[in-house]
Amino acid sequence: MSRSAVLRRSPFPALLLALALLSSVFAAPADARGGPPAHAAAAGNHEVWMLDQGTDLIHVHESRRLREVAAIDVSPAALRDAGFADAPTGPATVPHMIEFDSKDRYAFVASTGGAVTIVIDARRKQVVEVLATGAGSHMAAVTPDDSAVWVAAIGAQELVEIPLDLDARLPTFEIDRRLPVGELLEQTERDEGWEFPSYSPVCHQFSPDSEEAWVTLGPGWNQGGLFVLDLAEGEVTAAWDPSEVKANCGISVTEERAVANWSGKVAEGEDTEGEWYVFDRLGKDLLDTRDAEGFDAHGVRLTPDGSSYWMVNRLSSNAIVVDAETFEVTRRIDDVADTPDILDYSPDGSLVYITQRGPNPRSGAVHAASGDEPGVAVIDTATGERSAFIAPPTVEDTDGVVRNDVHGIGVRTTAPGEQGQARAEQTRRPKVVPARFEPADPGVHCSLPASA
Repeated sequence: MSRSAVLRRSPFPALLLALALLSSVFAAPADARGGPPAHAAAAGNHEVWMLDQGTDLIHVHESRRLREVAAIDVSPAALRDAGFADAPTGPATVPHMIEFDSKDRYAFVASTGGAVTIVIDARRKQVVEVLATGAGSHMAAVTPDDSAVWVAAIGAQELVEIPLDLDARLPTFEIDRRLPVGELLEQTERDEGWEFPSYSPVCHQFSPDSEEAWVTLGPGWNQGGLFVLDLAEGEVTAAWDPSEVKANCGISVTEERAVANWSGKVAEGEDTEGEWYVFDRLGKDLLDTRDAEGFDAHGVRLTPDGSSYWMVNRLSSNAIVVDAETFEVTRRIDDVADTPDILDYSPDGSLVYITQRGPNPRSGAVHAASGDEPGVAVIDTATGERSAFIAPPTVEDTDGVVRNDVHGIGVRTTAPGEQGQARAEQTRRPKVVPARFEPADPGVHCSLPASA
């Protein structure tokens, strides 16, 4: 059992250090939230937002017939043409993960290749701001009280705060604090004699009172770790020995418990099964360590009714369902999807939407992340069987390489007649696009170069 360190408060250093880019041999960790939006239980219709990293398009589908209602172009050229000062200057944005505020008014898209977080008016399907949140901007998560968005920037090795006032007549979006993770963990390492193998934040979720964030580290299978951040003070209040708690993927936080997972060893010919950890959220005790029952444990998410967690294993293409009270595995679903990656639910919990990667992934180790059928598998949660599939239009480059690579997903509830407000054009990439540079080294992660 791992030993945790619950820390005394100390002043956060004022000096922000410029930190080097981190690379990895592992694929992108997963998104997880502690439950559905506050208004979701009463909602009927919803939208499925599918992020295609390979084409820089966000496809929005309505839930009844899975018809596409908008395709939002977030490519560097489109964002520059729209006049955003912080639009990416490189060849690709790579929209990686997405999350909405509690009333589904705005979408926040962390984009690893562009080093930005994109803010979208979710009703109108229009980009309203682009913020330079840092290299490898991997996950943008909204606090439960909608007071802020925090972005985990893997390459910059920082947690970045964007304060929110979404009830304002004209909400504005600006970066406030940048917290270097190396500085945050410095005192812990001195006090405990630990050495964290990475200072790169990967995924994070918040306590229901919005006072603390639980942050996994990585992204490599051998770079994991976990700590808790007091958001008001900007200080670490708990951490775990990284040799025992190796969390580098998904995280889910509730009133009483926190669940995080570790991919397992992901190395060609040397893969091992992943693990997941259960914590007492209030006491900060590690309660249990369990086997993920598959390889490359990745996405983990609590069902809308809070009864169970679904966890997917990308390399072995299976899922396990875990009882949220007993933490026993109640079901194992083989072949739940091809390279199952990130997941989200319909508001009533009857369906789970699971993303599937493309044959030429824009992030992650190729042998773990590559798939044959990029898109979203729609799974009946009662039976574990596929009921539908959502595929983006296939795009190839001039070398005949399929560019599609679906990674992030978000489900958004809608009001009656709301889709008529959407003003986004039905953007389409040509079926053939110019060849783009692709790093040949399978060790790349989130568009960052592999280390020497």
